[in-house]
Parts: sequence; structure tokens; C-alpha cells
Amino acid sequence: MVNGHVYPNVDQTDWGTTFAERPLLFHNLRNGKFEVIPPVRGTGLASLLTARGAAFGDLFNDGKIDVVINQLNHVPVLLRNVDSDANHWVGLRLAGSMSGGKKSPRDAIGAVVYLTAGGLRQRADVISGGSYASSNDLRVHFGLGTAIKIDSVEIHWPSGAVETLGLPAVDRFYSVEEGRGIVAGAREPQQTNLQAPDPHR
Repeated sequence: MVNGHVYPNVDQTDWGTTFAERPLLFHNLRNGKFEVIPPVRGTGLASLLTARGAAFGDLFNDGKIDVVINQLNHVPVLLRNVDSDANHWVGLRLAGSMSGGKKSPRDAIGAVVYLTAGGLRQRADVISGGSYASSNDLRVHFGLGTAIKIDSVEIHWPSGAVETLGLPAVDRFYSVEEGRGIVAGAREPQQTNLQAPDPHR
């Protein structure tokens, strides 16, 4: 979560806060509660930013989610995920049908994907926005932990169609087209749709 106070003159008061604020990272404890991850000196979480929006996505196509933070009257900030974990992942780029009857949008906005692996069922939605004036990577991302096999993938397309498919391997991106299944799968970098908002807005 990114923050920035709305009153620039707050720095001249004794309200116990500042105009620029630290971004916050929360860890899901899986019991209905979250804990704040403390900042480490020299990292992005320790920086004071006049943040107004954040866009999330895998900018470097390495299976790790990065963040671009838009600041008021300042340059955007990139928080690159450099965690050294060896957990597995999979990403899907969805595309609506090019032909047929009732079709989904080509960018698959509104699609919902359910993925089951390692005894856990996850959900990811293709959405066109997120944080203020920010657009996330349109590819859906699933962290798999130590799981190396995907049990099932179920895609609910905006057209109302529901498809199930199998993914042959993890740690890569797949392109899936409505009605055609997997049309491409590769480890090579692909262009993302992650966009940093205009810092002057």
C-alpha cells in the first residue's frame, strides 16, 4: 500500500506525520489477519514518498511481482522484487476470441481464472485498473510455493464461456486464447502492460 499525505504543510506541524510517507507491505497470515513487514534500511520500503498510485506486475519476467509507484511532483519509483526465494510460479496472458458468436474483449478484461496446485485453489482477475490512475500488468500471476505440478486451471471468460485446461510446466508464461486453449508458452521475456501513471497529474 502506498501513501502520501494530502496537505504539503503537514511537515510544519506537530501532528506526528509527514507529507511523504513510507509504502507498506503486509504479510497475509492466512487466519484473517495481516502483519506489517518492517522496512529495512536502504530498501524501497524505507523510502519516504509522496505516493499517489501504484502499478503491479512482473516487469522482468522472472516470476516476481514488481511495483511502480507514482509520486506527486516527482519521478516514479521502481520497487524491484529481488527476493532470492526459489518458489515456483506461472503466468497467463489471456486473449478473447477473434471469431465465433458471443465473444469476450480481446484484452480479456473481466475474465476470472481459478488455479489449483499444491492443495490450494487460487483466484486471479483480469482488471483494467487498480490503484489511483494506475494500470497493472494484464497477465494473471500465480505463486505456487514449492508445488511443481498444476492440478487444474479454470477460466471464466467475460462472454460466459468456461474453459478448463492443463499447463505442462511451471515457472513460465502461457498465452491462452478463448476457445483455442494454449497458443504459446515460453520462458522468454514478453512485453507487459504495466504502466506508470503520469507523475504530473
